Amino acid sequence: MRNRLLMFGCHQMREGIAFSFSFLAAGIVLMLAGLKLIPPVANINHIFTVIGMLLFFMAPMILVSTFLLAIMPACAKTPMSAIEGKG
Repeated sequence: MRNRLLMFGCHQMREGIAFSFSFLAAGIVLMLAGLKLIPPVANINHIFTVIGMLLFFMAPMILVSTFLLAIMPACAKTPMSAIEGKG
């Protein structure tokens, strides 16, 4: 579980903040477009809203995993079996 969360992170904090901000902004724009601008033809407005929500909720995951990679660099390189003592 730990390594799966860390796979969303960036190697540098500046990159992580930039990606997180872009995901957050794109999520907000897509949600607003799906809710207000796009007409309900073939449920495409719901598709835009769901994609926007996914991007919106991915932003904190990217930020947290980048922070964890920055403060614990050994976590990214150490396999989980070695941490648990299995091998």
